Amino acid sequence: MHKTRLRLAAAALPALLLAAACSSSSDSTKDPDGSATVLSGKAPLTTEQLSKALVTDSDVPGWTVQPSQTADSSDTSRLTADKPVCQPLADITSSNPTIHRMAFIGAAFAKTTATGGTTPDVINQMLVASHAPGDAKKVIESVKTALAGCTGFTATDNTGEKTPFTISKGPAVPTGDDSVAYVMNDAADKKTGAALVAVVQTGDTVTAYLSVKSAGGAGPLPIDVARKQSDKLKAALAARK
Repeated sequence: MHKTRLRLAAAALPALLLAAACSSSSDSTKDPDGSATVLSGKAPLTTEQLSKALVTDSDVPGWTVQPSQTADSSDTSRLTADKPVCQPLADITSSNPTIHRMAFIGAAFAKTTATGGTTPDVINQMLVASHAPGDAKKVIESVKTALAGCTGFTATDNTGEKTPFTISKGPAVPTGDDSVAYVMNDAADKKTGAALVAVVQTGDTVTAYLSVKSAGGAGPLPIDVARKQSDKLKAALAARK
């Protein structure tokens, strides 16, 4: 399967869900006022370190991985849930979440097809982010808390566009230090508007996976890729000075 085909197919995924993954890579080690952030313990992984730790085709045979192209920051989208309890779920797919990402990268990936021009049955996106010490655990815990009390919400992006979602339980995610999965269903597009969202904490990193069937609907959990990605992040974290 050509990577160009994967990139074009990924562009057809729900734009709201891909707001964060399609925005430009970020490496934020400073506070908003420009002063250096003082962190206890080891520093979070930088954009460069995350890029080196991103899974590749050779890491996951049978899959094709296409790193997201750097985009202008104006393409980013802040998502706001109309119900505060649901905000952590909106934050996972927002380019400006409540718990700040220190650096992040994105990629699209799919099962390699036998015919180069064939669109794969399932397209996946991942957003790999590093956090200040302790914040990755806060992210995963906030998502679990939200899922316990949130069955649906309306998300408003930075343009004012609103999208209603219902939330349902996802499968177990057997990888990482902690993990959780759920399905976001676009209530305005009940036939095809759904995506599986899996969130994996590995040390001071959080990787969010979005899986959508090309024909519409939530895709299956890409566990082979998620396991390998977690392993590579563990190695990168262990190699920090």
